[in-house]
Amino acid sequence: MHGGRFLEFSKDGSDYIDFSASINPYGLDSVLKNILKESIPLLEHYPNENYSEIKSLISQKHGIKEDKVYLGNGANSIIFRLFQLFGRNINICLPVPSFESYRLSAESTNSKIIYYNMPNLKVDYDVLDILSDNINILVLANPNNPTGFIVGEDLLQKILAHCKSKNIFVLLDECFLEFVERGENHSQIKNLYNFDNIAILRSLTKLYAFPGLRFGYLISNNSNIVKELEKLTPSWDINTLAIEAAKYSLKQNMEAVVEDIQKEKITLESNLKSIGVSVFPSVANFLLCKYKKNLSKDLLKEKIIVRDCSDFIGLDDTYFRVAVRTYRENIILFETIKKLIKGYTI
Repeated sequence: MHGGRFLEFSKDGSDYIDFSASINPYGLDSVLKNILKESIPLLEHYPNENYSEIKSLISQKHGIKEDKVYLGNGANSIIFRLFQLFGRNINICLPVPSFESYRLSAESTNSKIIYYNMPNLKVDYDVLDILSDNINILVLANPNNPTGFIVGEDLLQKILAHCKSKNIFVLLDECFLEFVERGENHSQIKNLYNFDNIAILRSLTKLYAFPGLRFGYLISNNSNIVKELEKLTPSWDINTLAIEAAKYSLKQNMEAVVEDIQKEKITLESNLKSIGVSVFPSVANFLLCKYKKNLSKDLLKEKIIVRDCSDFIGLDDTYFRVAVRTYRENIILFETIKKLIKGYTI
């Protein structure tokens, strides 16, 4: 069960506030809205499969060569294709709790999943004990979803070096890194050319608020990985409007937006803690929370959607994840939870 189920609940026209999808709460840029409107006539034609302009923009943004970039119809589809590339019945190590698409992608290839139960919900040095010669792929989300924790640089470098020595391929999911203040300082793109055994996953749809269009990309120094992924990709994989959205978004500076979201997160975290909700520290644009009973179902009755975390391995229904939204919406969430908690004690 993914977050972002707004259309599932609001199909009757009711008003819900969706805290389950960790998307930029300020929505689509007004300029981008106009670009998309003006691009609607392009839908009468097949998309142009020459993505050179987008690859050039990604190349400029990250200081890498264009042949190191693979484009996909959302980060989710890239994960599935990458695992397919490695074949069936391989061994994949997944720290848990983590994004469920890693597990689903592994299951789609009949692979054996080796779970690493993170102590205190954080990757620690004991992960190195699991990463033996029989592991084919390690998946690391940095920041992790749903915890919002980030792997420290020293530990991350030890993990990458260890995996290189064991011939373990590392999928490093940095999709939420753009919500982290000065997040690029934590990116391993700067070390890309030191490793042929890593691929870095990125997404535009969260920060630029167009998840309905789908657009993601993968970066790897291993050019063979990129070429083989392209062989697995059907024609016209990325739709015309997503191409236009990507062209615009890759030219934008979002530092001010990220700062605003992080400020709102601090206030939301403080408010939730003040009423007895446990909140895990997060560097991303969402907060993993825990209360002594399931709040998710009661919040849904109040037309507030949060991410029930009971289907994450290692968590139960007392955990829920909330995206940071606007000040007004965050206050509504806080006041509603406060009202529910007060009602439980009566």
